[in-house]
Amino acid sequence: MYNLLRVEFFKLRKNRSFWSLLFALSVLSLAYPLLYYFDHRSSGVPQITGAEFLTTFISSNSYIIKFGVAILAGIFISNEYSTGVMKTIASSGNTRGRLFTAKLIVFSVGSMAISLVFPIVSTVEVTLLSGFGQLPVESTVLFIPRAFGLTLLYTAGYAAIGALFTVILVDSGKTIGFSMIFFLMIDTIMASLSSKVAFFATLYDFSIFKLVGNIGKPLIDSGDVPALLLVPLLTFVIAGTLGMLVFRRKEIK
Repeated sequence: MYNLLRVEFFKLRKNRSFWSLLFALSVLSLAYPLLYYFDHRSSGVPQITGAEFLTTFISSNSYIIKFGVAILAGIFISNEYSTGVMKTIASSGNTRGRLFTAKLIVFSVGSMAISLVFPIVSTVEVTLLSGFGQLPVESTVLFIPRAFGLTLLYTAGYAAIGALFTVILVDSGKTIGFSMIFFLMIDTIMASLSSKVAFFATLYDFSIFKLVGNIGKPLIDSGDVPALLLVPLLTFVIAGTLGMLVFRRKEIK
Protein backbone atom coordinates (compact mmCIF):
# COMPACT_ATOMS: atom_id res chain seq x y z
CA MET A 1 0.00 0.00 0.00
CA TYR A 2 2.87 2.35 0.83
CA ASN A 3 4.39 1.89 -2.62
CA LEU A 4 1.03 2.48 -4.29
CA LEU A 5 0.65 5.75 -2.40
CA ARG A 6 4.16 6.80 -3.41
CA VAL A 7 3.36 6.13 -7.06
CA GLU A 8 0.10 8.07 -6.91
CA PHE A 9 1.72 11.03 -5.15
CA PHE A 10 4.48 10.99 -7.75
CA LYS A 11 1.90 11.10 -10.55
CA LEU A 12 0.08 13.95 -8.83
CA ARG A 13 3.30 15.97 -8.44
CA LYS A 14 4.14 15.41 -12.11
CA ASN A 15 0.64 16.21 -13.35
CA ARG A 16 0.97 19.52 -15.21
CA SER A 17 -2.77 20.03 -15.36
CA PHE A 18 -2.93 19.87 -11.55
CA TRP A 19 -0.28 22.57 -11.19
CA SER A 20 -1.92 24.63 -13.92
CA LEU A 21 -5.19 24.44 -12.00
CA LEU A 22 -3.46 25.56 -8.79
CA PHE A 23 -1.80 28.43 -10.64
CA ALA A 24 -5.07 29.56 -12.24
CA LEU A 25 -6.85 29.50 -8.88
CA SER A 26 -4.00 31.44 -7.29
CA VAL A 27 -4.26 34.15 -9.96
CA LEU A 28 -8.02 34.38 -9.48
CA SER A 29 -7.55 34.46 -5.71
CA LEU A 30 -5.21 37.41 -6.09
CA ALA A 31 -7.43 39.25 -8.57
CA TYR A 32 -10.73 38.88 -6.70
CA PRO A 33 -9.76 40.88 -3.56
CA LEU A 34 -8.22 43.60 -5.71
CA LEU A 35 -11.67 44.37 -7.13
CA TYR A 36 -12.89 45.13 -3.63
CA TYR A 37 -9.73 47.03 -2.74
CA PHE A 38 -9.86 49.46 -5.67
CA ASP A 39 -13.65 49.78 -5.48
CA HIS A 40 -13.48 50.75 -1.81
CA ARG A 41 -10.53 53.04 -2.46
CA SER A 42 -12.28 54.93 -5.25
CA SER A 43 -15.52 55.31 -3.29
CA GLY A 44 -13.86 56.19 0.01
CA VAL A 45 -15.37 53.22 1.82
CA PRO A 46 -13.18 51.70 4.59
CA GLN A 47 -11.13 48.81 3.33
CA ILE A 48 -12.17 45.28 4.17
CA THR A 49 -9.65 43.57 6.46
CA GLY A 50 -8.22 40.08 6.16
CA ALA A 51 -10.42 38.77 8.99
CA GLU A 52 -13.55 40.29 7.46
CA PHE A 53 -12.72 38.87 4.05
CA LEU A 54 -12.11 35.39 5.45
CA THR A 55 -15.31 35.26 7.50
CA THR A 56 -17.38 36.73 4.64
CA PHE A 57 -16.10 34.60 1.77
CA ILE A 58 -15.03 31.30 3.36
CA SER A 59 -18.47 29.82 2.63
CA SER A 60 -18.15 30.83 -1.04
CA ASN A 61 -15.11 28.58 -1.19
CA SER A 62 -17.53 25.66 -1.55
CA TYR A 63 -17.82 26.53 -5.25
CA ILE A 64 -14.05 26.24 -5.61
CA ILE A 65 -14.22 22.86 -3.87
CA LYS A 66 -16.94 21.60 -6.22
CA PHE A 67 -15.27 22.79 -9.42
CA GLY A 68 -11.83 21.72 -8.20
CA VAL A 69 -12.97 18.19 -7.38
CA ALA A 70 -14.80 17.87 -10.71
CA ILE A 71 -11.84 19.02 -12.80
CA LEU A 72 -9.20 17.09 -10.84
CA ALA A 73 -11.29 13.92 -11.04
CA GLY A 74 -11.20 14.16 -14.81
CA ILE A 75 -7.54 15.06 -15.25
CA PHE A 76 -6.10 12.83 -12.54
CA ILE A 77 -8.23 9.67 -12.47
CA SER A 78 -10.46 9.45 -15.55
CA ASN A 79 -7.65 10.50 -17.88
CA GLU A 80 -5.83 7.26 -17.01
CA TYR A 81 -8.56 5.24 -18.70
CA SER A 82 -8.05 6.96 -22.07
CA THR A 83 -4.25 6.76 -21.87
CA GLY A 84 -4.24 3.06 -20.99
CA VAL A 85 -2.52 3.61 -17.66
CA MET A 86 -5.50 2.30 -15.70
CA LYS A 87 -5.46 -1.00 -17.59
CA THR A 88 -1.74 -1.39 -16.91
CA ILE A 89 -1.94 -0.77 -13.18
CA ALA A 90 -5.07 -2.93 -12.85
CA SER A 91 -3.05 -5.89 -14.12
CA SER A 92 0.00 -5.12 -11.98
CA GLY A 93 -0.78 -7.71 -9.33
CA ASN A 94 -2.25 -5.40 -6.71
CA THR A 95 -5.87 -5.84 -5.73
CA ARG A 96 -8.29 -3.35 -7.20
CA GLY A 97 -9.45 -2.41 -3.73
CA ARG A 98 -5.94 -1.26 -2.78
CA LEU A 99 -5.48 0.50 -6.11
CA PHE A 100 -8.70 2.47 -5.71
CA THR A 101 -7.96 3.29 -2.07
CA ALA A 102 -4.53 4.69 -2.98
CA LYS A 103 -6.01 6.78 -5.78
CA LEU A 104 -8.81 8.04 -3.54
CA ILE A 105 -6.40 9.10 -0.80
CA VAL A 106 -4.06 10.96 -3.16
CA PHE A 107 -6.98 12.45 -5.10
CA SER A 108 -8.44 13.71 -1.81
CA VAL A 109 -5.11 15.26 -0.81
CA GLY A 110 -4.87 17.01 -4.19
CA SER A 111 -8.44 18.28 -3.82
CA MET A 112 -7.63 19.53 -0.32
CA ALA A 113 -4.70 21.52 -1.68
CA ILE A 114 -7.03 23.11 -4.22
CA SER A 115 -9.62 23.92 -1.54
CA LEU A 116 -7.14 25.97 0.50
CA VAL A 117 -5.84 28.17 -2.31
CA PHE A 118 -8.64 30.77 -2.28
CA PRO A 119 -8.99 31.30 1.50
CA ILE A 120 -5.23 31.39 2.14
CA VAL A 121 -4.05 33.40 -0.87
CA SER A 122 -6.91 35.92 -0.74
CA THR A 123 -6.74 36.42 3.02
CA VAL A 124 -2.98 36.93 2.95
CA GLU A 125 -3.28 39.47 0.13
CA VAL A 126 -6.06 41.43 1.86
CA THR A 127 -4.05 41.37 5.11
CA LEU A 128 -1.03 42.83 3.31
CA LEU A 129 -3.20 45.54 1.74
CA SER A 130 -5.27 46.62 4.73
CA GLY A 131 -4.27 44.58 7.76
CA PHE A 132 -5.83 41.52 9.34
CA GLY A 133 -8.18 43.34 11.70
CA GLN A 134 -10.27 41.41 14.21
CA LEU A 135 -12.48 38.37 13.95
CA PRO A 136 -16.21 38.81 14.68
CA VAL A 137 -17.00 39.23 18.36
CA GLU A 138 -19.14 36.09 18.42
CA SER A 139 -16.33 33.92 17.01
CA THR A 140 -13.43 32.43 18.97
CA VAL A 141 -9.69 32.15 18.38
CA LEU A 142 -10.41 28.67 17.04
CA PHE A 143 -12.40 30.05 14.09
CA ILE A 144 -9.51 29.92 11.59
CA PRO A 145 -8.26 26.38 12.37
CA ARG A 146 -11.87 25.20 12.61
CA ALA A 147 -12.81 26.74 9.25
CA PHE A 148 -9.73 25.31 7.52
CA GLY A 149 -10.18 21.93 9.18
CA LEU A 150 -13.80 21.68 8.11
CA THR A 151 -12.84 22.81 4.61
CA LEU A 152 -10.41 19.88 4.34
CA LEU A 153 -12.94 17.46 5.82
CA TYR A 154 -15.75 18.44 3.47
CA THR A 155 -13.40 18.47 0.50
CA ALA A 156 -12.56 14.83 1.26
CA GLY A 157 -16.29 14.04 1.23
CA TYR A 158 -16.75 15.72 -2.14
CA ALA A 159 -13.61 13.98 -3.44
CA ALA A 160 -15.04 10.56 -2.58
CA ILE A 161 -18.18 11.38 -4.54
CA GLY A 162 -16.05 12.63 -7.45
CA ALA A 163 -13.97 9.45 -7.38
CA LEU A 164 -17.18 7.38 -7.52
CA PHE A 165 -18.24 9.27 -10.64
CA THR A 166 -14.89 8.55 -12.31
CA VAL A 167 -15.25 4.77 -12.07
CA ILE A 168 -18.84 4.94 -13.30
CA LEU A 169 -18.36 7.35 -16.21
CA VAL A 170 -14.71 6.56 -17.08
CA ASP A 171 -14.41 9.27 -19.74
CA SER A 172 -12.60 12.41 -18.59
CA GLY A 173 -14.94 14.88 -20.29
CA LYS A 174 -18.07 13.12 -19.06
CA THR A 175 -16.70 13.00 -15.52
CA ILE A 176 -15.91 16.71 -15.42
CA GLY A 177 -19.17 17.74 -17.05
CA PHE A 178 -21.43 15.47 -15.03
CA SER A 179 -19.67 16.24 -11.73
CA MET A 180 -20.00 19.99 -12.25
CA ILE A 181 -23.67 19.75 -13.16
CA PHE A 182 -24.36 17.40 -10.25
CA PHE A 183 -22.60 19.54 -7.64
CA LEU A 184 -24.30 22.69 -8.91
CA MET A 185 -27.80 21.23 -9.26
CA ILE A 186 -28.00 18.87 -6.27
CA ASP A 187 -28.94 21.66 -3.83
CA THR A 188 -31.82 22.82 -6.01
CA ILE A 189 -33.02 19.27 -6.58
CA MET A 190 -32.82 18.30 -2.90
CA ALA A 191 -34.48 21.54 -1.78
CA SER A 192 -37.35 20.93 -4.21
CA LEU A 193 -37.80 17.34 -3.06
CA SER A 194 -37.55 18.43 0.58
CA SER A 195 -40.55 20.70 0.20
CA LYS A 196 -42.66 17.73 -0.88
CA VAL A 197 -41.30 14.72 1.03
CA ALA A 198 -40.22 14.85 4.68
CA PHE A 199 -37.64 12.10 4.18
CA PHE A 200 -35.74 14.18 1.64
CA ALA A 201 -35.88 17.18 3.96
CA THR A 202 -34.11 15.18 6.67
CA LEU A 203 -31.70 13.68 4.16
CA TYR A 204 -30.78 17.10 2.81
CA ASP A 205 -30.38 18.61 6.27
CA PHE A 206 -27.81 15.95 7.12
CA SER A 207 -25.90 15.97 3.84
CA ILE A 208 -22.58 17.58 2.99
CA PHE A 209 -24.36 19.59 0.29
CA LYS A 210 -26.18 21.66 2.91
CA LEU A 211 -23.81 21.43 5.87
CA VAL A 212 -20.87 22.73 3.83
CA GLY A 213 -22.52 26.14 4.12
CA ASN A 214 -21.91 26.10 7.89
CA ILE A 215 -18.12 26.18 7.52
CA GLY A 216 -18.02 29.98 7.64
CA LYS A 217 -20.33 30.44 10.63
CA PRO A 218 -18.61 32.58 13.29
CA LEU A 219 -20.24 30.52 16.02
CA ILE A 220 -21.43 26.93 15.84
CA ASP A 221 -23.74 25.48 18.47
CA SER A 222 -22.18 22.56 20.32
CA GLY A 223 -25.19 20.41 19.43
CA ASP A 224 -24.46 20.85 15.72
CA VAL A 225 -20.81 19.80 15.95
CA PRO A 226 -21.33 15.98 15.84
CA ALA A 227 -23.31 16.15 12.60
CA LEU A 228 -20.90 18.69 11.15
CA LEU A 229 -18.02 16.26 11.71
CA LEU A 230 -19.67 12.88 11.12
CA VAL A 231 -21.52 13.68 7.88
CA PRO A 232 -18.41 14.32 5.72
CA LEU A 233 -16.62 11.35 7.31
CA LEU A 234 -19.55 9.03 6.58
CA THR A 235 -19.85 10.46 3.07
CA PHE A 236 -16.18 9.71 2.45
CA VAL A 237 -16.53 6.14 3.74
CA ILE A 238 -19.80 5.35 1.96
CA ALA A 239 -18.92 6.96 -1.40
CA GLY A 240 -15.40 5.51 -1.19
CA THR A 241 -16.76 2.01 -0.51
CA LEU A 242 -19.23 2.27 -3.39
CA GLY A 243 -16.46 3.46 -5.67
CA MET A 244 -14.28 0.53 -4.65
CA LEU A 245 -17.07 -1.98 -5.31
CA VAL A 246 -17.76 -0.52 -8.75
CA PHE A 247 -14.04 -0.44 -9.58
CA ARG A 248 -13.67 -4.11 -8.63
CA ARG A 249 -16.38 -5.12 -11.09
CA LYS A 250 -15.49 -2.61 -13.79
CA GLU A 251 -14.22 -3.92 -17.11
CA ILE A 252 -11.17 -1.82 -17.94
CA LYS A 253 -10.40 -1.53 -21.65
